[in-house]
Amino acid sequence: MSNIGVFIQVFNPIHNGHMLLMNKLKDKLGLDKILLVLSNISRNKYEQLPLIEDRRNMCRLATKNCERFEIYDSEKNFKDSGQIFNILQKIKNKFYFDGLHLIIEYGLMIFLNLCYACGNIFNFASIILIVFSQEEYLSAKKKIKKFGKNVVIVKFEMSNISSEYARIRFAQGLSCFGYLNSDVEKYVLKNGVYCQKGALFRECFDASRNRLSVKRFTHCQMVAKAAKGLAKIYHEDEKKAEIAGILHDIVKEKDKKSLLRIIQDEGKVLSPVEKSSPKIWHAIAGAIYCKKWLGIESQEILNAILYHTTARENMTKFEKIIYIADCISDDRKYGEVDFERKLAKSDLDMALLFHLKLSIKQLCEKNCSIHPATIDCYNQLCHNFKKKCKEQGDKLE
Repeated sequence: MSNIGVFIQVFNPIHNGHMLLMNKLKDKLGLDKILLVLSNISRNKYEQLPLIEDRRNMCRLATKNCERFEIYDSEKNFKDSGQIFNILQKIKNKFYFDGLHLIIEYGLMIFLNLCYACGNIFNFASIILIVFSQEEYLSAKKKIKKFGKNVVIVKFEMSNISSEYARIRFAQGLSCFGYLNSDVEKYVLKNGVYCQKGALFRECFDASRNRLSVKRFTHCQMVAKAAKGLAKIYHEDEKKAEIAGILHDIVKEKDKKSLLRIIQDEGKVLSPVEKSSPKIWHAIAGAIYCKKWLGIESQEILNAILYHTTARENMTKFEKIIYIADCISDDRKYGEVDFERKLAKSDLDMALLFHLKLSIKQLCEKNCSIHPATIDCYNQLCHNFKKKCKEQGDKLE
């Protein structure tokens, strides 16, 4: 009798993180074989899925030298939770005398509501439940307590290697060396699997939509629209402006503890003012997150996200555009917003100066700390404005 793991995944694409996880499971739990079952079910419900044939071919390339990994040719239309039982039943018929173990990530298990259907699954297989954090572990332990030994929880450290990360790198025309099997990377590049026109914005759009509430995501869409419009006026890269806009609040809804962990894990030390201003943490953490977890390499985009709350001295035109777009997006309702929208279309610096005055005034009224970068930016803009007025006055004389 053999122990066979059944790993149901999208594999979009299969990456080294998948391989590492499967090898660890194989060794840790004594699995003789792992069947890779490709599905069209993703807990990231907006994920764009290429043809299952492309994903199957990539899986074959990644596992061609691994005797104990096998691609299971499931139905091409496998895309709902009900078919999991059919798949397990067919696999059980093929491996009747062997022990089957369904390998599934906790997030996908919850997404599919499989906690309420485990009784049927146990007719064919036990469950190996993968968790990536202590929070998931504690929650999983509580939910599956009644199933006892039929469910084994295995905790792995979350890696920044992900299918989403690989897709975003490919969409930027970047290498995925070290993240994917080299043959898989060659296949992607040869067949243009993730390199279609508009792929980068679409991936960033979905990344934002999958992580934010409807209200916050709607705001990001409106900022992206405003940023694109300003970029066109001021001859900056419209596509990059859209991407920075859609991603600028990517971690806004994470709790303070999570934001601090992202910042501290990167070795960033917050200043006393930053420590006392949690509302700006999402910008600092957001830039780190976009680079480390999403694979965004453009320093223009990363800096625009980093400074979209505090501004800074010597801001680039692109950074100003994202800052102002966040202030004048269609969902903003403060009294002076219409004036600022008009001003932004004619003089970016004056719009920035105008908003900084409003922001500094509000912070002072609330007895809040003001980031030194904000003061530096304000002072520089004031100096430039006075210099401009003087030059115009000299010309009139």
